[in-house]
Amino acid sequence: MSLLKQKNHILLTVLSIVFCVMLLPVIGSMLLLPQVMTLMPVMLLALLAFVGPVSAVACTAILITMTFTLFGGWASLCMALLLLPTAAATVVTFERRESFFTAAAAGCVAMFASLGAMLGLLSVLAGSDVVTALTDIVRDMLAQFGWMGDMLLSMLVQIGGISLPEGYDAAVGIASIDPQLRKELLSSFVLLMDTALRLEIPMQMATGSIAAGLFGQAIVRKGMIRRGAKVEYPALHTWRVPKGWGRILGGTLAALYVLSRLLPSTASTMFYVFSGIFDQVFALQGIAAICYLLHDKGKKGFFKGLVFVLGYTLLRSPAVIIGIFDQLADFTHRREKLEKDENPFDPRSNHLI
Repeated sequence: MSLLKQKNHILLTVLSIVFCVMLLPVIGSMLLLPQVMTLMPVMLLALLAFVGPVSAVACTAILITMTFTLFGGWASLCMALLLLPTAAATVVTFERRESFFTAAAAGCVAMFASLGAMLGLLSVLAGSDVVTALTDIVRDMLAQFGWMGDMLLSMLVQIGGISLPEGYDAAVGIASIDPQLRKELLSSFVLLMDTALRLEIPMQMATGSIAAGLFGQAIVRKGMIRRGAKVEYPALHTWRVPKGWGRILGGTLAALYVLSRLLPSTASTMFYVFSGIFDQVFALQGIAAICYLLHDKGKKGFFKGLVFVLGYTLLRSPAVIIGIFDQLADFTHRREKLEKDENPFDPRSNHLI
């Protein structure tokens, strides 16, 4: 069964197009969160697999066309770069019946290359790097719209992000702050934002690409299985880091941490990016370990889905800890059951973690 030759659900196609149009106003804000942006091609792949080709093609055309209408040709090119390569890589590898993780790796590479090309294009258009362009836009907006700066400072005060000097009258509000102090506080915020984005954008590009590759391939295959196709799909509860690679990932993280302390100007970004990848990998492994226990007890998909949503969002740190513990001790005994033979991916020997 081919992804591109399946039947379309008419009602769901109409609803998906309406949702796509409603999504347009928030597209611009996604530039600050590359990890969120990577969900867009995954959503289109979900439409392709569960609703049909008409829905996926129509929504892709709407997003590119409306981006052109609202922001111009270069913006529509960026949207095309974001959506098309990852979707194409996922569809092609599926149609060729590549193994799940090989196909997921292809989607991951395509997503990372797309984000890199898109950000590179934006840098050329802005005449500077993307982060500088974004912070300049924020600085101009804060200078032009005073109410926006007041709202931002009020929020930062409420969450404890900044501390104000004595004499500040909370009853009067931000208006009681000396204008010079207000300007300095906003400048400090913009500088902090610049520093954070220079770390966050590369890290979110990497982790978002991993998510796009894995989830895009998983959604496509689950959708086709639901339609009656026979395709390879390793269930989430079987996902695991191969033996030996746990030590390699941990050792790399430790080495980069030491380098980031010795050479902070050159190695801090590498450590931050790899720590995000490490977090992503072992969060998924922790989720998979819990799902395995639920599967072993005969629990239905709803509970596994709930574990995935909570572990991937609100309970990310516990999921990472569980994933590391599963790698070290195999507390679920799933490796013992799933890997009866020597693991062919073991980089050194079959006794490694």
